Amino acid sequence: MSNKHNRSLILSILVLVLAGGAAVRMAAQDQVDKTRTIRNTFPLIAETDLYCAFFVLEQEPGARILAQAAGDRLLLSDADQFWGGPVGEWREGLILQILEIGTNVPGVRGNLGYGRGRARIVRVEGNRFLAQIEKACGPVRLGNGLLPFEKKTTVEGRDLGYRGILQGGGVLTGHIIVLPDDHDQIGANGYALIDRGLEAGLQLGQQLTVFGAEVGDKSPQAVGNAVVIGAGRETATIKILSLKDVIRKGDLVQVK
Repeated sequence: MSNKHNRSLILSILVLVLAGGAAVRMAAQDQVDKTRTIRNTFPLIAETDLYCAFFVLEQEPGARILAQAAGDRLLLSDADQFWGGPVGEWREGLILQILEIGTNVPGVRGNLGYGRGRARIVRVEGNRFLAQIEKACGPVRLGNGLLPFEKKTTVEGRDLGYRGILQGGGVLTGHIIVLPDDHDQIGANGYALIDRGLEAGLQLGQQLTVFGAEVGDKSPQAVGNAVVIGAGRETATIKILSLKDVIRKGDLVQVK
């Protein structure tokens, strides 16, 4: 076999080895990219957000908790049963959202409703029903309102962060008008009510940058990122995803 032929054979083998190594590296990099994507993607809106947050009630509760099924405790919790009513068209198996009815928000039609948990009707008797609490996320008391729980799609995605400056022009902008339970401030995963809703074009799952309220001659600074977890006609509930400072009533929010 000639030296020329040997050199050609060796060169071919080297090309195959290098190509194989490149393929392995590409496969490894692809796996790393996929892992990074998975790590950066998480539930922006979890199921508990849909029945534990607070919002403006646009309809009166169809029923209320009338009495405990057993015992005489002031507060109910997971797996406890209660009697509710009236029944109306509600039937066995219906999932209910438990609500603490709050005060009216000035300038907004409707009272605040604080999500206190989720229950399921297990039996109907005449004009009342027996329900069992599946998940309590707050104090559940006699007199709490009950509404059919509207199943909504949870949303997964990536926290887009809070870099940037306040935009002018036609970018949808609003204010935080209510914090839960009269708190002065909230942190990550906290809920807040803003003065923009469906009528302004806001949609479930949209992310918004939170800007601290203007102080003196300083322009508002980005302090957090939030996602819309529920939208009514005039208002929406947001959840704080990330932040570098606490969120306060009066802070600005702007759609990305």
